[in-house]
Amino acid sequence: MPVTLQDSDGAGGGIRRTANGVRRARARSGSPANVSELRPIGILVSERSEYVHGGTAAPFAEADFIRRLMAAASRHALVAYAFDPATWDSRTNAVAGWRYADGGWRRETVQAPVLLYDRLWPDDRESRDRSLAALRTMRESGGFRLLNGSLPGKTAVLRTLSRCPEIRPLLPPSAAYRGAASLVSWIEARGGSAFLKPSGGSQGKGALAIEESPGGRWTLSGRDAAGDLVRARRFPRREALREVRAWIGHRPYLMQPLLALRGPGGEPFDLRALMQKDGGGVWRMTGIAVRTGAPESVTANLHGGGVARPPGPYLAGLFGERAAARLLERLREASGSIVARIEQLYGRFAELGLDYGIDRGGRIWFLEANTKPGRASMAEAGDAAMSDAIHNPLAYARYILLVSSGRVCHEFDLVQRSLHAASGEGHMAVQPARQNAEN
Repeated sequence: MPVTLQDSDGAGGGIRRTANGVRRARARSGSPANVSELRPIGILVSERSEYVHGGTAAPFAEADFIRRLMAAASRHALVAYAFDPATWDSRTNAVAGWRYADGGWRRETVQAPVLLYDRLWPDDRESRDRSLAALRTMRESGGFRLLNGSLPGKTAVLRTLSRCPEIRPLLPPSAAYRGAASLVSWIEARGGSAFLKPSGGSQGKGALAIEESPGGRWTLSGRDAAGDLVRARRFPRREALREVRAWIGHRPYLMQPLLALRGPGGEPFDLRALMQKDGGGVWRMTGIAVRTGAPESVTANLHGGGVARPPGPYLAGLFGERAAARLLERLREASGSIVARIEQLYGRFAELGLDYGIDRGGRIWFLEANTKPGRASMAEAGDAAMSDAIHNPLAYARYILLVSSGRVCHEFDLVQRSLHAASGEGHMAVQPARQNAEN
């Protein structure tokens, strides 16, 4: 059957490529399959030793999300196992796989799936080192493929994106922390304040806000490496620099302006846009949610005690309904541009969580991209968004397995070649993203 690729301006301003064959395959993937037809996918987790010994309620982080993935997998002709890569036996290619059955988690020996969905959230450094070393060994064996791509540190990503003219206006000024002198120069050039965060961190852990008072003393507040709130403390500059050095240690850090990203009650807020590919390899915006933190916090991350909210009413309360609608539309445009550029620069991805701030003047700032986005905030983006957040990675996994095996109708092959010829697999086309609410 002939395939027609139709380019049309969607609500997000990007080009969505569709094909009849892709749509039919996506519809087929929504129906349960016979057990014999199920293809395996592995969900990478970091096991909690306390659970193995009967001490915790779940064997790994995100247990509810992973349970829901497993329940939905059969609708996409998949069967999902969760396993810690540290349990992989290279001689037999077996792992200790977790399944949820009869109201509880069950562990059984299974063959390691070829396609792996990384949801590793280790509880401590020892667990992290163990799981990551094992995953590295698995990947070096050449027999496994990750569903999602990876990114270098925040500093490198922002530096690369700053070369893209349609994204550059969204980026706050940024620089790598290179010791006390670099921080002093940055604060003097940025009106007496700075926001520091780990280049490779997540969940707001390790973030530090610095504000200089007229008397020359510095106020420090943030979240420590465990994500716990560190309330504001004031020091003379020299002592503050020692505190910052101890806080950072040897980790690479990024310096940015301390943007005015607070709501009417003084609470910090940001916006999370979840971008995912669907069962045809096409980028879709799954949903947008506002996240708000406590007034004394410097971050709005849910892991740090933040709360997710529907974006429309919250932004309307800050900027008015018309401006809020324009801001949300521009966030959709910006997200299409950013995922297209990131994929062009760093390879294929299945999903990305994009974080934004909006300052008091209504200007949108792109803060960072996350390759392992959580799902909790999508509950406030609507029922459809929450459902899609679960099903999209499974639908895309099925698509990847079909394309890899060659067991796919010719429409898929034609679409795949066409998308690669257009410099990306299912990209939204890059379109300029405007910033100000009033433009």
